[in-house]
Amino acid sequence: MRAGVRSSATGNGYPEGEHLSQANAPAEHAEAISLLAAYGSFMVKCMRRKLLCGLATGLGIFGCSVAADSQPVPARDLWDFPLGAVGAPAALSSEAGVGLWNPATMALSADRRWQAGVASLSTGAEQGVEGQLVGLAYRRRSGTSVGLSLGRAAVGGLVQTDTDPQSLGTLPYESWLVSATVARRVLPWLTAGAAARWRQGRAERDVESALAADVGVVADSLPWRDARVAVGSFLWRPGREPEDRPLITAAADVRIAGSGTLREVRLGLAGQGATRGQRTRTSRELGPIASGRLGPIEARVALPFVRSGDQRLTRARFALQLHLSRFVVGVGREDANVGLGPLYQFTFSSFGQ
Repeated sequence: MRAGVRSSATGNGYPEGEHLSQANAPAEHAEAISLLAAYGSFMVKCMRRKLLCGLATGLGIFGCSVAADSQPVPARDLWDFPLGAVGAPAALSSEAGVGLWNPATMALSADRRWQAGVASLSTGAEQGVEGQLVGLAYRRRSGTSVGLSLGRAAVGGLVQTDTDPQSLGTLPYESWLVSATVARRVLPWLTAGAAARWRQGRAERDVESALAADVGVVADSLPWRDARVAVGSFLWRPGREPEDRPLITAAADVRIAGSGTLREVRLGLAGQGATRGQRTRTSRELGPIASGRLGPIEARVALPFVRSGDQRLTRARFALQLHLSRFVVGVGREDANVGLGPLYQFTFSSFGQ
């Protein structure tokens, strides 16, 4: 939250023109007003510093409490699928408006008061993974955006058998993720965000849950070719990195053609990787990204090269988006050269003032 100062540039809370318009006021009054202005500015700065210190202290306490939770949470691998990121790199993805992969992308622009979004994901029968995501973001008058989202990922079609092929029932394998996010533009070219998350995983009869905390930044409108750079974390739980495999996502792109956001071609590089984890369960990816927009139509392409354990593969992602006055619709497809079926995604978001 920002400290608000009503009225004038003096910063002391008096209506504009009051006292200062008194040209014949004694000199001591003018000096007092000057001191009040300086004091008001000083207090605003102090409040901002206290806010930052309080946030850092809160995150530290939160990290210590999370570290005390030593139980591994099942179904972590379901969050390796890029739910809600339709063709866009995870660090820059903002389609569903919930800041799932990078909390900073949840920040709303000044012309948007609120945004609601949904996303869905499904894979072929070989994997049987499906995911859903829903979220809502609201921009306060201070410029801070707050959001809440709920995500679910699961594998269907798992059956339990005994000594014969006869099915004894289905095996649940799913995970839920609740995120509370806050983000705001801290500089004209820099947006920062943070998220507190609660994740529950279920594998047959094993059900566990844990808290996590994530942060992210997005630098945009940079002087050279309208460059953008973004970095974020996902599912960071201090002290449990080998089990949770928190991701660090990063992306950067520049405008190579066009005159604005409605008519441009962009090219860049994106990647992500686990900070720590068992080598056989950790995947990393890096590859080129490209996007082009002409009016309401936007197309995106990504070609990440993935290393998962000792396996190397190439993925190809394609997406189309339709931007209209009050909503955005997107569809995407991902293929990999390992014989698995394609992955499909759909997103819809609506916003208003």
